[in-house]
Order: sequence, then structure tokens, then C-alpha cells
Amino acid sequence: MKNDIYEHLKFRLDDEHNDFEFDIISVPPYEFIENNLSLVPYEYFGDINEVLGLKVKQILLYFNADRLMRVELKYEENKVENLKSILTELLVYFPNSVTLKLSYHDEENVTTLMYQKKVLNKFYDFGVTKNMK
Repeated sequence: MKNDIYEHLKFRLDDEHNDFEFDIISVPPYEFIENNLSLVPYEYFGDINEVLGLKVKQILLYFNADRLMRVELKYEENKVENLKSILTELLVYFPNSVTLKLSYHDEENVTTLMYQKKVLNKFYDFGVTKNMK
């Protein structure tokens, strides 16, 4: 059993922009401010197309000062219960400095699994926070 959550999620927060430079393209808004941090979003087009054993429709990576701060994994259809089950069954360490949000968007028929550095949700409750040990 792998005990590092990033072995399952594939994208490690705090990784450098250079690690992905040939696999990402900038997407609008090309830069925005959140909790006094500048974030630059990119869509990932590399070799990873499956995360947590499920095919991913879209992967968005958000960088601040060339450090990965947020990852959004988008899956087709409602996969909330499936992803909850997968995440619950993983016997891994989930860093306290990270927040996880899992949601389904009815209009788009897309499930989003988002994880980010806790500093980004400093001023508000971001939703489902999962601390796995």
C-alpha cells in the first residue's frame, strides 16, 4: 500500500512550474488574486489521464510564484460517491496543510475533486475538508 496521498493524486502541491512546462497551456483568466495570492491557471495535457483509478476529463493546475498551489480534477458524470469511497479506503497520510473539496455540478454533468494549499482558504470555510491518517 502506498502511504503518500500524492502517489494516488499524481500532482504534488508545491511542485515547480518547470516540472510541467511542456504539458500545460495557460487558460483564462490568465491570472487572478485569491486571498492575497496571485494564481495562474493552466490546463494539463500530459500523459496522466487517470487519477484514483478513474478517467479524468480535465486537469487544471494553479500556480503561485511557480509553485503548484491548487489542482482541479474533473470527471464526467456524478462520481462523488465513488470518489468518496476510493478516498476513504486509501490508508494514506493527507497533509494538514491541504484542503480537499469534492463536488458535482449538475449543469455541466461534471464531478470536481479539488485540493489546494490551506492558505488559499484562509478567510472562509471551503467545504468538505478531509484529513486522512
